[in-house]
Amino acid sequence: MLAVSCQDFAEPDGATITASSTSPASGPAPGTSGAEPSTTGPTSGTSEAEPTTTTDLSTTGTSAASSSVTTTSSAMPDLPGQCLGATEPCADASECCADAGLTCSTTTLGMVCCGLEGASCGTPNGEDCCGDQLCVGGTCIAPDAVPNFQAPYPCGQSWTYSHHDAEVRRALDFIDNAGNTDGAPAIAALAGVATRHYQEGGAGNYIVIDHWGGWQTYYFHLQAYSVEDGTYVQQGQQIGVVGSTGASSGPHMHFEELRNGEGKDIWLNGQLLAPYPGEYFRQSHTSANCP
Repeated sequence: MLAVSCQDFAEPDGATITASSTSPASGPAPGTSGAEPSTTGPTSGTSEAEPTTTTDLSTTGTSAASSSVTTTSSAMPDLPGQCLGATEPCADASECCADAGLTCSTTTLGMVCCGLEGASCGTPNGEDCCGDQLCVGGTCIAPDAVPNFQAPYPCGQSWTYSHHDAEVRRALDFIDNAGNTDGAPAIAALAGVATRHYQEGGAGNYIVIDHWGGWQTYYFHLQAYSVEDGTYVQQGQQIGVVGSTGASSGPHMHFEELRNGEGKDIWLNGQLLAPYPGEYFRQSHTSANCP
């Protein structure tokens, strides 16, 4: 069996990464990851240098649109007697569309109809979610809750994962147990605004999805992108093609979940994957990321 490791890399002095709709945009501090072995076997890592470049991910919309998106929880009533939609001023909960999970409470807009936990939302700053709740991935969640992230690979597939000692942040590397990693669809773990990036000698082609509320996911080493820069994507939507660009010794999916720029232990479908295995084929996860 072959042992594999990620490639050493360091950012060139004074390097910058520029944005483009055809060549990827500048990105947040990425790193590298392990890779898929050609036969089953363990993986190990080598030291990695993490760039210090940052990006403004405030763009939102369906295709590089404005920084706010109309709420999806309900629409304004257009006939007398109909219930009020999200962010509409209210005096009593009975005025708000209860079927959409709305009540009358306080947000940064004042006393308005807003979403209870689990209600649909569509504002980056969470002003259509009640109280201190956040709008993350199109859903109102408590500020200390973990979003309902799903696997970054297709529905029903079982992929094994590992994390080596030199890995950046709390990333995991995934490969397909069936051996079909190269060219597999890279799938959005949660709804949000996808931006395209590139880092030579590091993350290669990669996508960042801003889910709002401070949460982001990273998808490194892609061989191709499947969405335009700035596209609002849905959970379960294909965003790229798994590959081995950048500092990678073989096709794999390097995946990260971050909050306010800090890597977090990975949760998929409500399951915490930590503590992480140091080799492939010790633990696997079957994707429930079904469109």
